[in-house]
Amino acid sequence: MSFPPQDFDCPCCGAEVSGNARFCRECGASGDSGWNLEEEEGFADDDDFDYDDFLEREFGTERPKTQREKIQRAVTVVIIVLVCISLTILSILGM
Repeated sequence: MSFPPQDFDCPCCGAEVSGNARFCRECGASGDSGWNLEEEEGFADDDDFDYDDFLEREFGTERPKTQREKIQRAVTVVIIVLVCISLTILSILGM
């Protein structure tokens, strides 16, 4: 008795791929381009990969803004807006 092929995750992008599919609908990977079901199992069982560490290395860690920094930013924005309004009024009156 033959069982239908099981669905699996694409080893290239991680998208779910039907067991009967010839290629991944998300990234286009296929057996011809290098995926191998035996490698896929090893890829899925890779416990050495630390996702949080990857995110930190890739994007850095940005600390939340302090209340003082938020106030400084708001004051800066208000000053810039007031300067722009003043220049607009002066240019209208000067014409």
